[in-house]
Amino acid sequence: MKQITLLIFFAILIAACSPSTQDLVNSWQEALNKGDINAALSYLAEDAKVTIIPPAEGDGVYNGHSEIRGWYEIIASGKGSGSLRDCKFVSDTMTCISTYTDEGLKALGVDFIEGEWVAKIKNGKIQAYTFTITHDSLAKFPPPIPASVESLANTINDLVGTWWYPQGRVKIEFNADGTGRIVSGSENIGQIDSGTYTFDAGKVTFVTSTACHDQTATYEAYVTTENNKPISLRTQVVGTDLCENRVKVLAGIGEFYNP
Repeated sequence: MKQITLLIFFAILIAACSPSTQDLVNSWQEALNKGDINAALSYLAEDAKVTIIPPAEGDGVYNGHSEIRGWYEIIASGKGSGSLRDCKFVSDTMTCISTYTDEGLKALGVDFIEGEWVAKIKNGKIQAYTFTITHDSLAKFPPPIPASVESLANTINDLVGTWWYPQGRVKIEFNADGTGRIVSGSENIGQIDSGTYTFDAGKVTFVTSTACHDQTATYEAYVTTENNKPISLRTQVVGTDLCENRVKVLAGIGEFYNP
């Protein structure tokens, strides 16, 4: 009977000395806030898995201490700080509301983000956790800067319009009927050339030109678009162009002119 009582006493003593699940996650969060990566990792199983939804970079999934360390180094370098509240522990799952901020977010004008933090905890270690950012937090971010895309002109319509060449201080106009003209950037001068051109398979061929004495030349035409709208035109001569003035102008980048 004494032995049974002694065993019960030791079991109660061990349970009393063992950190609670809440203490475990609080200690992990505190270590991460301090930038103590080794301490933070000590609360995670060696094969732990961390998932960020939506991902801040890559696929947002980090497996094992090595990959998680890389993610924690980013958090530490940005002086990241988080907190957990309203935590509930059922079976082996801890669910909390997580609030997080760092210098990168503040630079974007985002004071903090929140999300659901769900962790699997077993044998005194965090086996895995997922942080899912709320829609309200995502709405705080500024809209992404649209990416510009350069590609070989597909049809003549990709060229049609007016392009301003700062290097030559001229505007080159391409019309859908294959005619075109060059207009000086100075209002006192106006039109300085006109002629015709053809387009085929991404290449524009200047056929007639008063200023170039009808010396033909072919250029590949590369159009850069943003949100499906043209923003610039870059050309590359195919072979040679004997018209030196045209060569000098087309060596620059034409900016789509939209007065």
